[in-house]
Amino acid sequence: MKEKFIKSASVFSKAIIQPVMFMAVTGIILSVCAILKLEFMPNLTKNIGDFIFNILSGGMIGQLSAIFCVGIAAALAKPKYKTDAAILGIITYLIFLYANNSWLTITNRLAIAGEQGLYGTGQGMVFGIQVTDMGVFLGISLGVFVGWMVNKFGDIKLHKYLSPYSGTKSVYILIVFATILFAIGITYVWPIVNSVVEAVVKTTTTAGSVGFFFYGFLNRLLLPVGLHHFLWMPIFYTPLGGTAEIAGQAYNGAFNIWLAELGNASQITTMHPSIGYLSNFGSISLPIGIAFALWKTARPENRKKVATILIPTVTTAFLAGVTEPLEFLFLFLSPVLWLAHSVVYGLSLFITNLVGINIQFDTGINMIINSFAFPTRLGHQYLIPVIFIATAVLEYFVFKKLIVKLNIPTLGRERAEVVSEPVVDSIGVDSIEAKSNLEFEPQIQNIVAGLGGADNIENIINCYTRLRVDVKDENKVNIKILKEKVKASGIVDKGKHIQIVIGMGVEQEREKIEAYIEYLKKVHA
Repeated sequence: MKEKFIKSASVFSKAIIQPVMFMAVTGIILSVCAILKLEFMPNLTKNIGDFIFNILSGGMIGQLSAIFCVGIAAALAKPKYKTDAAILGIITYLIFLYANNSWLTITNRLAIAGEQGLYGTGQGMVFGIQVTDMGVFLGISLGVFVGWMVNKFGDIKLHKYLSPYSGTKSVYILIVFATILFAIGITYVWPIVNSVVEAVVKTTTTAGSVGFFFYGFLNRLLLPVGLHHFLWMPIFYTPLGGTAEIAGQAYNGAFNIWLAELGNASQITTMHPSIGYLSNFGSISLPIGIAFALWKTARPENRKKVATILIPTVTTAFLAGVTEPLEFLFLFLSPVLWLAHSVVYGLSLFITNLVGINIQFDTGINMIINSFAFPTRLGHQYLIPVIFIATAVLEYFVFKKLIVKLNIPTLGRERAEVVSEPVVDSIGVDSIEAKSNLEFEPQIQNIVAGLGGADNIENIINCYTRLRVDVKDENKVNIKILKEKVKASGIVDKGKHIQIVIGMGVEQEREKIEAYIEYLKKVHA
């Protein structure tokens, strides 16, 4: 049961990160558009910013549910079904909308729009269709359903005269009727869920700054097992992160509310408290504090080498908001340091919320850009440099104290900790194959060898910074090779589920590994 749960959580985490990766790009573009729309900008600039903002706001942000549905369905599906799963994802989504609307119409339960539209009625408009408002939960649930159905029944075989309707075509027939029943049932179930969500939102809101501390603390604590997505995603994109009415339209989730406020900056008189979830120094000041502590506690003769490792990781965190390359330098080395980091991470959000900083930033780029989006009386941006220094110093002293007091062998404190060039490991091939192997980097060969060889690798994908690999036989995995001969920030060993923290450039690394695996299989064929 435990193995099954870990595998399911890992698969879902890998699937949901794919559409979210495009959200980060959208957020940067919208931030730039918001600057272009400021009052002091020329009319031409304002019009361009407004034009692009409205397109992305409606076409991307406003359709997150559909995007999640298609993205998750395709990501969960086996390689041979991915295209069909994507097609079935959008079909299923549309079938739900029309079935749900039809049942609400037949049973005379369509809500009547008031002065504030459908806000507060539990219903909303999706693709111009009035339906039960499930937000992104609809897309996520339908995406998971389609992915599971395709994998489970995609190999259905029918009589030769019916063969055109076998496989995923048969799955489509099953999905149609299951989706209609689900769409009908949700009209009765979701109003109850809505009332529960409202209660949770109210509780979260009344928790004040303490609630922000626990959000930050758990956000980091869950990172090693890849479950932090379950925490921040609902807060960013669902009512769990807050609900607000802006310019006559309802928005759910902290990130959606922020984008709506950006688009209506001239009309905003007070910032929504949910923005506190987005005012995050975790990728800006905390990495600097950690890096200085690791550098300071390293042996003097090793500091130059340690700096060459730390500088790129801090730069990546500051400019791209990706902190894993730095965090995985100490995560598995010392759980105590990771716990301390999680506490400081939570404290940074607690302090930020306490002093009233209400500007979205998770990278240095959008911190600078967004600081100009609203008056300082609303966002309290003038406090950012103060909290920046305070949190960096706090992280530095906490790390330095623990490393020295507990004699933790962090990077550079022992000669063995300095990263060395990987060495090619023998993978039991003949001399002809070994000669051809020279076409592939030692790093790639060592990863495949450490994972038990090409035949032992069942599935391999990547997220922002990590290779996520499913292996057939965990006993064939050689963790020693992965830890000693692979240049990585960390290795996560979950039995049949291995994660290798590569950092930026992980996608290119995955492509090289796939090419090497394909080459090995051809050689042994």
